[in-house]
Amino acid sequence: MSFVLGIDGGGSKTAAAVSDGVAVLASHTAGGCNLNSVSGEQARMALGEAVKGALAAAGISANDIESVCAGVAGAAAPEVAARIAQILSELLPRASIQVVGDTVIALEAAFAGGSGLVCISGTGSVAYGRNERGEVARAGGWGRMVSDEGSGHWIGLHAVSQCLRALDMGRSSQLITGIMEYWRIVTREQLVQHCHREQVPNYAELFPVVLAIAEAGDPLASELLTSAGYELARIAQIVLRRLWVGHTNMQIAISGSVFANSQRIRQVFSNVIRADRPEVHVRLSNRPSVEGALHMALRVLPQGIRPRAVC
Repeated sequence: MSFVLGIDGGGSKTAAAVSDGVAVLASHTAGGCNLNSVSGEQARMALGEAVKGALAAAGISANDIESVCAGVAGAAAPEVAARIAQILSELLPRASIQVVGDTVIALEAAFAGGSGLVCISGTGSVAYGRNERGEVARAGGWGRMVSDEGSGHWIGLHAVSQCLRALDMGRSSQLITGIMEYWRIVTREQLVQHCHREQVPNYAELFPVVLAIAEAGDPLASELLTSAGYELARIAQIVLRRLWVGHTNMQIAISGSVFANSQRIRQVFSNVIRADRPEVHVRLSNRPSVEGALHMALRVLPQGIRPRAVC
C-alpha cells in the first residue's frame, strides 16, 4: 500500500497528516515552522515532531511514505523552500518531496484544483487566487515586519499601539488591563520595554485577549477587529481585481484562526467585498489546508501505484 504525507506549516503551528489515498489515517500538530518568524532549529524541531507524530499515530515508518507535499508560510521564496525540502529529505529519505507556499495548499483544499480565491488570516495573512485561465496572483503575506495586514500578529501589535495611545490620552480600557495582565506587566514603561526587546514579542498570542475583550463590549478592542476585517478585505480585493475583471460569479474562501474565531471580522470582510462586487460569494473554508497538501502529494505518485480514491 502507498502512503502520502501532507504538511501545513505556519508561524504558530505545523500540522502533518498521513493518508492512504482513501482516508486521512492520522495527524499530529507541533509548533510553527515559518522561517520568517522562527529559527532554523525551531523549524527543524517542529517539522520533526509533526512528521514523526503523524507516522507513529498511523503505525507506519518513514520509509512507507512515497510522496510528501508541504505547504509552508514563506516558502514562496526559493531559499526557504529549499531549506524546508532539505529537512524533509532527512526525515523521509524515500519520499518524493514538493514544497509550496501555504497559499497553494489552502487554494487546493478550498477549490480542488479549480478557480477561486483564498484569504488566510492566522499568525500572518495573505490573499491568493487562480482564475479560469490558470492565471494566479497574490497580495500581502510579506512577513510580520512589513505586511500581514489583519493577521493575529497585526491585531496584537496594533492593540498594544492603541493601548499606549489611550494611556497617553488618560483613557482607560479593558484592553489595556487585559494585555498587561496577560503579559504580567504592571506599568506603561514595562510594556514599552517588553515591546522593544531584541526578540520580537509574540503579538499574535494577544489575539484571543483582544477577541474576548471585544466580545465583552470594549469599544477599543471592537474597533481593532473591525479594522482587521477591512485590511483583509483590501488585500483580497487586490487579487480579485487583478484576476476577475467585471461582473463574475466566483467564490472567496476564508480560512485561518482569525477568521474562524471572529464573527465580526468575517462579517466586515464580507460586507466590504460585497459592497464592491455583490455577485461574489464569501464562505468560510470547511476543509483544513493540510488536506490540500495531501491531494497534491497524491498527484505526483506514479500512475501504477496511485490509489483509485482520494481522501
